[in-house]
Amino acid sequence: MTTTTTTDPIVRSEEHFEESLHRKHTSPVLVFGILTVLTIIEIVITLFELPKSLIVPFLLAVSFTKAMLVAAYYMHLRYERWLYTAVFLAPASFAVFLIAVLLS
Repeated sequence: MTTTTTTDPIVRSEEHFEESLHRKHTSPVLVFGILTVLTIIEIVITLFELPKSLIVPFLLAVSFTKAMLVAAYYMHLRYERWLYTAVFLAPASFAVFLIAVLLS
């Protein structure tokens, strides 16, 4: 009689699939609405005569937030293991930091 252990890749993938079925999925329309609101905020902020030292970091933060929303929901990283998200976030965070340093 054979028994399957949890080290078997097929069993692990089935367990991961069952876990993903129980997670609540966010509506893509809701995420689209949030992205639209953030874009409108970006446009409105640029219409004010504020110093660039205030506008640029704010716009970078909003753009980074929008990029994370797209990656999390439309690329389905939110429903994957945290390691996949970390692999995406590490270089993206470094890029935003590098841009901020170069602009200052």
